[in-house]
Amino acid sequence: MSKEALERIASTGLNGMKKAELKKTFGKNCDNILQKLIYTEQIFVEKKGVAYFVWTRDNYVSYLSQNDPKCKIVLSMAMGKSHSSAKVKEYANNIGETVNKIPQQNVASQASDFKVEFDRRLTESSISIGWAPFLDIRKKICESKKISPENFYYMATELVERHREKYEVSSGGQEGIIMRGLVHGYVRNV
Repeated sequence: MSKEALERIASTGLNGMKKAELKKTFGKNCDNILQKLIYTEQIFVEKKGVAYFVWTRDNYVSYLSQNDPKCKIVLSMAMGKSHSSAKVKEYANNIGETVNKIPQQNVASQASDFKVEFDRRLTESSISIGWAPFLDIRKKICESKKISPENFYYMATELVERHREKYEVSSGGQEGIIMRGLVHGYVRNV
């Protein structure tokens, strides 16, 4: 019987159904049926004027959102806040992506600048057969770029590793980059 009552109430949509009409159909059991449905939160009963009306839960929420000004305000505020929080999350994600891109762009820019400077200093420092000591290149670049020797050798190692087809290194010298466990103190363009 509860199922029948629920189907009848649902069929009335946003208008709801008068409790009196349900009493005519279900008789003395009507109050027990409605109490069970109210307890399981499947229906809602409200007094309008002198009559009681019954709605399914979803229909009642729709009814309130269309007819009750207080409910409209609360729902619009809730929707606005959820919309606002979604906008804030989207904005935060966009900022996070931008912030993550900036260091990558800076690193790429630094690597490009370092390569240009490295090639220029390599050409200046090389002897007749093309070899140049890393020591001479490091001194010139560290002075002009204001970087530490450690940073220079880190960047030089990255450059040589990335462009193996362009640079050749040779072991020996006072200082240089470490590759395959050996200090390579000389470099040349290939």
